Amino acid sequence: MLKQLKISNLAVIESAEFDFGRGFCVLTGETGAGKSLVVHGIELLLGGRADSGKVRTGEKEAVVEGVFSDGGRDVSIRRKISENGRSSAWIDDSPVNMTELKDSTAKFADLLGQHEHQILLDPETHIHFLDIYGGHRTLAEAYREDFRMLDAHRAKLKRMHSKIEEAENRARLREYELKELEAANLDLDEWEELNMTMRRIESAETILENASGAHEALSEGECNAITNVVSAQKMVEDIADVVPECADIAEMLETAVVALQEAARELSGIAETVDIDPEEAEQMRRRQMALQRLCRKYSREMAPLIEYLDELQSQSDEVEKLRAEAVAIEDAIEIEAKKLAKTAEELSMLRQSAAPEIAGEIARVLAPLSMDCVRFEVKFTRKPSLQGPAQLFGERYDLLPTGIETAEFYISTNPGESLRPLAAIVSGGELSRIMLALKTLFIDQEESGLLVFDEVDTGIGGDIGRHVGRALVNLAKSKQLLVITHLPQIARLSDRHYIIEKFESGGRTRVRAQEITGSRREEELERMHGWETRPSIQNG
Repeated sequence: MLKQLKISNLAVIESAEFDFGRGFCVLTGETGAGKSLVVHGIELLLGGRADSGKVRTGEKEAVVEGVFSDGGRDVSIRRKISENGRSSAWIDDSPVNMTELKDSTAKFADLLGQHEHQILLDPETHIHFLDIYGGHRTLAEAYREDFRMLDAHRAKLKRMHSKIEEAENRARLREYELKELEAANLDLDEWEELNMTMRRIESAETILENASGAHEALSEGECNAITNVVSAQKMVEDIADVVPECADIAEMLETAVVALQEAARELSGIAETVDIDPEEAEQMRRRQMALQRLCRKYSREMAPLIEYLDELQSQSDEVEKLRAEAVAIEDAIEIEAKKLAKTAEELSMLRQSAAPEIAGEIARVLAPLSMDCVRFEVKFTRKPSLQGPAQLFGERYDLLPTGIETAEFYISTNPGESLRPLAAIVSGGELSRIMLALKTLFIDQEESGLLVFDEVDTGIGGDIGRHVGRALVNLAKSKQLLVITHLPQIARLSDRHYIIEKFESGGRTRVRAQEITGSRREEELERMHGWETRPSIQNG
């Protein structure tokens, strides 16, 4: 339960303090006085979203403090919102982040405003209410968690099938590439020799002309180099007796003659190498062009292309590995689906048993709330499947996130009217009363020590208001209630009555919050009576 609440600089509330007690507490005041800000303050203590726009004009920060009683132990919570949008929180003076704050306070309070009432209009929430009533919420939550895991495995299997398809495409391409490159008999030495030979063939005329000319200059003709060097050698030898150093020169010339003769022989051989058969040259050209096409196709030079061929030849079968992984996932899915099917079948039986009970109980609880002709029913929808893992009454069904079935509340609020989806026919006032009825039924399963009803009286008045008030009194026997109301019929039945009043002082709007009793309370109840009846007087 919430024992104390202190709010500072939250919108129009400069400072407000509440010492709440057990039982049924109401909060009243003129429209716009700041009642909903009290609820927002509690919401902030529970980890609700902070808005810097709620910081009072001219102030640097808003602060909300509260003391909750949890299992006989007081827990102090403080939340601070700065004007720049930063938010901080403490539990028993220890700083916590928002996730920790929400987790720690999840069971402290349950806030029920128009938004929460609107949840009833979403059929997907109805099975959750049924599970709470039937007492098998824990089993349903365990099922949902396991289903999320199953769904994750199914998604993983789907991704794996995509990977297998991609791997198969790569394998087909790899197989084609492997065959193509192996058939080409790639060899780096052959490639280099082929390129050299083709360059010689392409330059054959120049090579032949230059090699032949050089050969002729060295060894042919009347005045060739070798003949001239031999003559020079003899002349130097003839004077070697007179000039001793000429002996060395003669040896150098002799060496030069040998080198020139060797060069002449090499040049003669070069000229012969360019004399290739035209048919053989054409074959070599075609071979070179074929290898060049492969290099261009694979965007690689010959050496890297040969390395790529080695990679293709050494690669393990990627597809088989992925298929093995897919089989393992499929096996896990089958095991999980069988386990889930058993849980879903058990849940389905429990829900079918609870459905008529909750329908009867809701009708019973709504009767004193001026909805005495209500008929209520829970309708299930299942997805039959011949291959479905779950079985019920001889039929097989697919597994859904909630089990074998989804559930939707159907209601008839008037005699003779057929049952229709709850979302299609209820008014705002009826919706509030149905939510109150559900909370009454779930009181034993409700973990929150505090229930906050904001606008529980939407769309109702008169006798209906008194009936709703009595229902709240009964609910307050087990829970602490904080109810914001405009109806004196409800406020009069409360154990403690707090009023929020807005006034102007020093050119600023201010709010005063206080508990009222005795004559002051009677004045507020009279004001509320006047507010309630004023529209009819004006219309009259």
